[in-house]
Amino acid sequence: MSATPAPATVSAALRAALLDVSPVTVGSVPDLGRAVFVGSGDSLASGLVATGFGHRALSAGDVTWSETLPAACDTLVGISHSGTSGATVRALRMARTAGLKTVAITSQASSPLADSADEVQLVPALRVEEVVPCAGHVMLAQGVAAVCGVDTSPFNRALAKSLDGIRVAVEAQVGALPDSGPAAMSVLSLPELCSGADFWVLKLIEACGIAVRGVPLEESGHVDYFIGPEQHLTLQLIGPHGRPRFDRLAEALRTTGQTVVQVDAGELTDPDVPDAAVLRDIATAVAGTWFAHGAALRWGRPPFRGGAVNMDAKHIKLDS
Repeated sequence: MSATPAPATVSAALRAALLDVSPVTVGSVPDLGRAVFVGSGDSLASGLVATGFGHRALSAGDVTWSETLPAACDTLVGISHSGTSGATVRALRMARTAGLKTVAITSQASSPLADSADEVQLVPALRVEEVVPCAGHVMLAQGVAAVCGVDTSPFNRALAKSLDGIRVAVEAQVGALPDSGPAAMSVLSLPELCSGADFWVLKLIEACGIAVRGVPLEESGHVDYFIGPEQHLTLQLIGPHGRPRFDRLAEALRTTGQTVVQVDAGELTDPDVPDAAVLRDIATAVAGTWFAHGAALRWGRPPFRGGAVNMDAKHIKLDS
């Protein structure tokens, strides 16, 4: 594996990229009605931002490969940075053929996804070198918020301003981890951080090659207490709500021999920014990416296992 950039270098590069591009602006998106946002992987995590506005988010593959459009859906919104994710393009084509309104969120105006949509919400591409990537999600999540009617114009500068604080918080959390990797991990959250929490799960799997699952806070309280003394790491992503419940559960899990790390997402961004809840979710995703990278290095598990993983992504790209 090539030399890994220092955290401060990564933070500076992302900050420069955020300040170098134009903000995401709302395009000519129609009334969504009852919308379903579809994507795969990082893009699906971006789509989960829409659930905070009363919409649904589904895996594009669940639509495409079952050949069944979601029930009670007026608008299908496809999310793909490249605009070539096979399942997402096919889902949008299915919806358009069926007479639904279709919207594409992408950074590529000339792409199969954009060509398959009635309306296109473009997002800028951040020019930044990353080992474990989050830049695409940062912009796609803003695109989802814009489609839902959020003024995202302050987001790039607000997030750029927060990055050094996020880096310092993540370095402290990584430094508190056990010296060896766990057998598995759980990521706990309330719905206010569902997009960021899902991104933590994805990045921890990618970077560390360890089984990770996302768990609603209350369900973890009902089940995880029984995991026992095996090497299990529980990460609690804590927003503005539910802190006493998180603390009580952490105490219970520690009595069974588990390691619990609490991440205070409320401290990652400026709470006075308009639509701070969306920005907090995006900042949480950035923190998760850097945490996953740091954990992988701490545990001697180089991201993507030192080049052993085929990264050409042909298995998910559009083939026709």
